[in-house]
Amino acid sequence: MIEVVAIVPVEVGICKTCDQVANVFKIKMREELPYGAGDLDALLQALSKAGPHSVRFTSPFTLRGLFLMIKYRTGKLPLVIANGKLVHLGPVKDPDELLKKLRAALEIG
Repeated sequence: MIEVVAIVPVEVGICKTCDQVANVFKIKMREELPYGAGDLDALLQALSKAGPHSVRFTSPFTLRGLFLMIKYRTGKLPLVIANGKLVHLGPVKDPDELLKKLRAALEIG
């Protein structure tokens, strides 16, 4: 399984429950991303080419997101974790390089 800790725009969604709670309380997420929209595109491009694996997006504003940032001792986003191993942290500059790291981590697991 691949887990990504990142701030995602509303259009991508975090989870159905979080989205429903946000709608009930009329919570609006910021659309601007601290690491740039192009970075999210590069991340999604690499994930789409990684093959048929489950991908879980986790908001850094949840307890799980905070736990993962503490566990891996970083505040840089996005965090990309494959099979419990930190694969990438920080801005995604090259989607092909991230894809190589993901494939290597997923082959081991």
